[in-house]
Amino acid sequence: MGWLKKTLAKVGVGSAEISVELGSTTLIQGEQTKVVVTVTGGDVGQPVDAIELSVCCDYMGWEELRTQGEQGRKKQRRRKSHVLAKWSLPDAFTTEPGKSVHFESAMTLPLNTPLSMGDGKIWLEVNLDIPMGKDTSSKTELTVKPDNQLDAAFTAFEKSGFRIEKVKNEEVERQPMPFEQQFEWATVSEPYQSVFREMALVATKSEDALHLVMTFGRQGEGIGAAVGRFVGANKLSRELTVAGSAEEVVAEIKTLLEQISQ
Repeated sequence: MGWLKKTLAKVGVGSAEISVELGSTTLIQGEQTKVVVTVTGGDVGQPVDAIELSVCCDYMGWEELRTQGEQGRKKQRRRKSHVLAKWSLPDAFTTEPGKSVHFESAMTLPLNTPLSMGDGKIWLEVNLDIPMGKDTSSKTELTVKPDNQLDAAFTAFEKSGFRIEKVKNEEVERQPMPFEQQFEWATVSEPYQSVFREMALVATKSEDALHLVMTFGRQGEGIGAAVGRFVGANKLSRELTVAGSAEEVVAEIKTLLEQISQ
């Protein structure tokens, strides 16, 4: 029976279980919270080399399809995952059947963690590294909110007549991360509805600054405007970096909008 239990534990049957508690599952970008990991032994004792923790998210990207007898490369859209931060609790230990052991750690949410908007997910994944056996893992979904600077930027655009229509995490090339979170806005009221149709926004954070990349689509009518939209001639791109308070972010965005709408 002992041999059978050990064999089953190697494939995950009757093996150790893991549970995770967070100080909070709703966090602001850059915020820290407490993490408590509880490991409960299964039917037999198992050695654990380390407890590995990862903050992860998903995004939409492309993958090449393997085809036989066809020329050219084909791609399909699929959801991918990305590790935003990773660390481990390196203390090796051995579980005891039916007994629980608690471990404490702290999780700091990376500044550029995508917000919980659109259909993208963010989660904490905790994994037991069990040699010669099936690893045990746990996932805890996180809700991520903007910090004061980014929240002020959103408020400034909303008060200027813009409204978020869509948020998506899209694969990009030559970036620190393999994706960026894109906010698509439409103008719904004046003073800028008669000037701009839409705006695409990408926001990134550093320790003390907010960087905004904005692409505005101008209003227009007729064939000329349609052609302009097709070739991108009716688009206006601007970048803005603000290292200051929420009030300064609002003031800088207001000034920018006034300048480019003249």
